[in-house]
Order: sequence, then structure tokens, then C-alpha cells
Amino acid sequence: MKVNKLLILFSLISATALTPSCNDSPAEKSPDAIRDSISKYNQQISGLNRKIRQLEAKLADMGERVPAREAVKVRVEKLQPENFEHYFRINGSVEAVRDATISPELNGQMKNILVNRGDRVKAGQVVAELNTSVIENNIEEVRTNLQMARTVYERQKRLWEQEIGSEMQYLEARNRYESLQSSLRSLKSQLDLAILRAPFNGIVDEIYIKEGELSMPGSPVMQVINLDNLYINTDVSERYLPLISANDSVILRFPIYPNYEDYVPIHRLGNVINPENRSFRLQLRITNPGERFKPNMVATLGIQAFSKEDVIVIPSILIKQEVEGHFVFVAYQNSDGNYYTEKTYIERGPESEGKTVIERGLDPGDLIITDGHNKVGAGDLIQIINI
Repeated sequence: MKVNKLLILFSLISATALTPSCNDSPAEKSPDAIRDSISKYNQQISGLNRKIRQLEAKLADMGERVPAREAVKVRVEKLQPENFEHYFRINGSVEAVRDATISPELNGQMKNILVNRGDRVKAGQVVAELNTSVIENNIEEVRTNLQMARTVYERQKRLWEQEIGSEMQYLEARNRYESLQSSLRSLKSQLDLAILRAPFNGIVDEIYIKEGELSMPGSPVMQVINLDNLYINTDVSERYLPLISANDSVILRFPIYPNYEDYVPIHRLGNVINPENRSFRLQLRITNPGERFKPNMVATLGIQAFSKEDVIVIPSILIKQEVEGHFVFVAYQNSDGNYYTEKTYIERGPESEGKTVIERGLDPGDLIITDGHNKVGAGDLIQIINI
């Protein structure tokens, strides 16, 4: 009778594991929600497998034949000592190396804006002009006076060379001629200041003024930016100062580009501690092919704090936790030639970049289960598909 009850319970548990619940039908629409559901179902499978193993053990104790179960397919990795580098992460911000706000150097009415937002411009290209009618009239007047002054000066010079006339008349004519020349150069310089030019090759990112509006020195007219080269700026706590050298490299990532990762040398370290937040400035400089990185984007910097050699390192995602402590599943071969799982308790060490140092519990040569670790429990029959 007891055996029959156990067989009935075993059948019910097996049916439960194979029959989806109406309440658990997947209505998730986001990848994260689906992954959470998969993890939850895997935990349920592990729990049911544990109950099945307990019932199988009871059947075996009663002398009954235990039904054969299909081995769980897994992948394993043979552990070998390796070097471990510990990084701490901080966020940084992107800044363009070349970013200029163009302003006029004269007061005046904006006459022409010759570019639009998003236009690409070349260094020296005229992008806007102020109304210069007053300056142009002054230049024309000075030119007329200069022509007369030159004629008078040349006549006085000839007379003076013939020792006719007074020296004072000659000097006054020369002084007026040279003074008008200087005035003309000054007016031409003012005319040039009324023309706004692009300081470098770049993109017109913003225009702050409209044609016909009054502009004055210091007031922004437009912003021109070049995205070929960028700075990555971050503030690092002073407690990390002994760990960072100007010759070091850091791991650069961008959260919105999860597949991007690069080792970038430090461009500059600040020499002053900010008294407000007790930090110093760290700066990187990178090229920007395709202009995909933009100013003010968030970057993540991984800075090495310390390193260890010849230690056991495993992916952090493989580590599980229960009341007794942290553990992982290891594969071992039984006397029957089959592979089974073993729950191995470990002592964790430092963690960085998704990997954890194992201080105690695992040895070189152990076969740790990497794929399928969420589908197995202690003592499960497994089939290793990568050896």
C-alpha cells in the first residue's frame, strides 16, 4: 500500500512538472520579464527534481525499481588557475575636444545667417554677417579723403625736395596722409569683425539668433562642434589616488552600446583635489569614427584597483546562495561511468567585471557546470555535451 501511494505521488509530481499552469501562461512582453519567468520556472524544475530524487531514494530503500530518468544536458569548464584583475567602476561624461560658441565682436544688427542647423562647415567659412552699412560708408569717405591727402602730400613732398615751401606744410600733409591710411586700416578691421566665420571644421549644432535681431559682443550666435575627437571626463575619489598612474589604461564602455569595450590610456590626471567632494579629475581622449558618441553621453570607466596571479576565477552568475552559504554545481564521474552533479560550497573572494575569485572550495581540474546550471540539483544525472 505504501509503495502504491509513493508511485501515485511520484506520478502527480511528474505530471505537475510537465503540465503548464493556466495562471503561469507567459504574458510577458519584455525580454527582462521573459528571462525572469525562465529563471522562476527553472527554480521550480530544480525543486521538483529534488522531490523526485527523494521519492526515488525511498523507492530504492523499499527494494523497488527506480524509473530511469533522462540525463540533463550541460556544458562544463575545467578550472585552471589564472590571473585576476579587480576593477572599480565610475561614470564619466563625454565632451567634444572642439566645441565653440560663435559670438560677434561688434554691436550690430544680424544681417545674414548663411547656414542652418546640422550643416557641415569648413574652417574659415563665413556663417553669418552683421549689418555693415555704416562702416562701409565710413570706409568710402576715408578713401575719398585719403585720395586727396595723398595728392596734397605728394605735391608738398616735391616742393620740399625743390626747397620750396615750408617744412611745416610738408609735415602736416604727410601726417594727414598717414593718419587717413591708419583710419582706413582700422575701418577694414572693423568690417572684418562684422563677418562671423567657422573656427574649425564641424557641424552647426545650434543657432541662437534670427536675422534682423540685435547682436552684441559676448552674445551667442551659434554653436559649432567637431565630433572627431572626444574627452571622457570623470571625478575619482581621492582614496583611489595611490592606485592610479598617468601611464595606466582603463576599460571604457558606454551603457547604450553594450557591445563596445576598449582599453584607453589615461590622457590627463588632475593635480588638485576638489574640496567639495574630495575627488580629482581623470580625463581620457578618444577618436570617434562615425560620430556615434555624442557630448554629455554617459560613459563607464573600469579602473584597475589590484590584481592577483594564479587563482581560481569563475563567472559570478554561476554562484548560488542558500542558508548554508554560497555554492556552485560541479560535475563528477561515478563508478558506473556516468556523470552526476555535486553541490560544492565555496568561499568567495573579490569580484570584478562579472567574475569572482574563489578562495576556498574549488580546485584546479574541477569540472564546473556553466550551461544548464539552473536546470540541475545536487546528485542529478547529467550528460556533458562539450567533452
